[in-house]
Amino acid sequence: MENTYQSTKSKYSGTQGTLLVAKNDERIPDFTDDAGSAPINLDQPALIGLTPPFSTRRFPLRPGKTSIGRRDDNDIVLADGSVSSLHAWVIEDNGSYRLMNILSTNGSFVNNERVTEAPLKEGDRIRFGGVELQLHTGISTRKSHAAPRIWVVVGMMGLIGLVALGWFLTR
Repeated sequence: MENTYQSTKSKYSGTQGTLLVAKNDERIPDFTDDAGSAPINLDQPALIGLTPPFSTRRFPLRPGKTSIGRRDDNDIVLADGSVSSLHAWVIEDNGSYRLMNILSTNGSFVNNERVTEAPLKEGDRIRFGGVELQLHTGISTRKSHAAPRIWVVVGMMGLIGLVALGWFLTR
């Protein structure tokens, strides 16, 4: 009896039908900036769109102050009727971020709480009127926090090993 699963499985599938892709695979679109010209730097802080028509769009944050609003002269332009002409600023100061509501009619929200000014952290959900975005502070920022934890765990395991060895040797 022929296994129908094997015969219908794509040559690009891994175990349990997982799609396998390679770098520069023609089936996967290249990620580019808003202008569509340069590859995206995932280490660069950005706001990621969560609601249509901005879903999955990446809006890079500038060092210092990034203006957000419906008007074309903002750093991040959100062409949506619920977003004010100059809605808010995201301010970066030595790797820390905060949101300031400026002249908005429909308000600014951080994790569904209306704010006039609020500190921001990785993963915070920010809403301007009806447009929701998520803060991404950059990959290298997250990696730098993980390294010390790994060394603490390795050190603790080594210490436990030495204590156990000492215990066995004294018996």
